[in-house]
Amino acid sequence: MIALGVSKLLGNDRLYQADLHRSAAGVHLSLRLLWIIEALRYLQARRIHFYRLPDDLLAPEETGGPAADQIASAAAMIDEVRAHIRTLAIRLSLHPSPGIAPGGAGDGAAARALSHIESLALLLDALDAGPESVIVLHIGGEGSDGAAAIERFAVRFERLSPTAQRRIAVEHDGDRFGLFAALQLHRFTGTPIVFDALHFQLHNPERIGLSEGLGLALATWAPGVRPEVHFSTQRTEAHLKPVVRGAPQVLAPRPGQHSDFINPFEFAAFLAAARGLPPFDVMLEAKAGDLALLRLRDDLRRYAPECALWVE
Repeated sequence: MIALGVSKLLGNDRLYQADLHRSAAGVHLSLRLLWIIEALRYLQARRIHFYRLPDDLLAPEETGGPAADQIASAAAMIDEVRAHIRTLAIRLSLHPSPGIAPGGAGDGAAARALSHIESLALLLDALDAGPESVIVLHIGGEGSDGAAAIERFAVRFERLSPTAQRRIAVEHDGDRFGLFAALQLHRFTGTPIVFDALHFQLHNPERIGLSEGLGLALATWAPGVRPEVHFSTQRTEAHLKPVVRGAPQVLAPRPGQHSDFINPFEFAAFLAAARGLPPFDVMLEAKAGDLALLRLRDDLRRYAPECALWVE
């Protein structure tokens, strides 16, 4: 069985509106975690057992204080969330913004990234999240010297606490660091690789097959820990930019831009390529969030019932 995951909740207006204001300055971590409890209950009611936590649950240190102090001040609510995670059997993950990348050239930005990673690792540990609950990072870096970025990532990885190191997973991207670059970093650091199907379509310089690439990424995860995989559909719709006179300006989608929903035929083909490989869970990166997941379930029942059995 594959657990399908989401990062956005659009199917409940109250939760959606609360999400918009969750990270406002001055909102205590306890109130932010109360929103998470409601989100977990909502997911359980829809049989969704994989959720990407917002990475801004903790306030910035300059406004909220050290992460350890914020967590300690919300101990009672941390206990409540931990109980819900255990009872509802929901897998958690985190995916900070692309700027949180240890491979960047700037020492200042890298120091802030490492501090943020440490804070997220403390939060996951406080929630007693299992080893499958990872912080997904990109390699980062600028310019054409990818080898230097990989080396910087590996050096800075060693500066992290063992707690944070255990939580890190690396995702290859769609234009610079392909799967083999992530594999090289894995050899240096041991960090598992999150396979991203759309990124693999966009940037696969070695021209290896989908099943082979997926298998290589899955093999980087520790025995007994279910790998995390990302799946999205390339957006094809145009953005129509209004103009004062004449026809609206048509803006084509950017390569790698996620669609609102998931193409069920592409997803079924992906599952077919995964036959015989170790089991994994899939984070759906669709702009419609939980609505896209529910629609995909219905589409698979209609068009690919043999695949629907994998994700029910």
